[in-house]
Amino acid sequence: MSEDLERYFTTGEFANLCRVKKQTLFHYDEIGLLSPQIKKENGYRYYSYQQFEAFQVIALFKELGVPLKEIKILITDKKPLNMITRLKETSFEIEEKIKSLNHLQAIVQTRLQLAEDALKTDFSSISLQYLDEEIFMISDNILEEDEQKYTTVIPELIHYTQLHKLDRGYPIGAMLAREQIQKKEFHNYEHMYIKIPEEIEKIHCHTRPEGLYAVGYQKGVETEHAYNRIIQFAEEKGLKIGEYAYEEYVIDEVMADGIENSVTRIQIQI
Repeated sequence: MSEDLERYFTTGEFANLCRVKKQTLFHYDEIGLLSPQIKKENGYRYYSYQQFEAFQVIALFKELGVPLKEIKILITDKKPLNMITRLKETSFEIEEKIKSLNHLQAIVQTRLQLAEDALKTDFSSISLQYLDEEIFMISDNILEEDEQKYTTVIPELIHYTQLHKLDRGYPIGAMLAREQIQKKEFHNYEHMYIKIPEEIEKIHCHTRPEGLYAVGYQKGVETEHAYNRIIQFAEEKGLKIGEYAYEEYVIDEVMADGIENSVTRIQIQI
């Protein structure tokens, strides 16, 4: 190599530096995005080290999904204001993606924690537990409604939590009022709910108060049997049932092989 070419990279060397195939550089040259600094009559092509900076900008925008045609305009137009504007737009897009990924991570972590907790739980047990306050997004009142109403309120509830970025991966639950428990109307729910991280509108929210709860589990569809066991447990301890019972899946049909193997946690306020 002649003396004046010693500070340049061959196509292969530059491709290795940029961690791409030589065909990528050939393509960029063909479309006028990034051409070699020097092209010799014998076909040899050489890139300068300054062009590595240009390649990094191209790679950055490409990684962010900017079309090559737009990248070419930014690279060749040489207008700093255009570059600044596009970088600001890209920065905003990245922030939005980070928020979205953090949200997905929160959902994954919740589902992971619920699954791991389920593996450690004795589903035959009944216990008194002190539960912290939690905030629920609740559906419209569905007391005395037929089951067809659920096909309306559940999608509305899910859509609302997703729209307001409140979904954290918690299962849909149901609230059963004391009167219905006493009447043994164990499927006559007052509200459906989803646990959320913060309250946004009181009209849509319900706060499950902190305090003592009798906690037991329902296997499959054995609802009446599960409630009778928990109520008997509370009565034997001289405890009175509070305003609501809260039901939520511990093992749903995603993890269970058939609804008969699903498990619901029942938490009766004391």
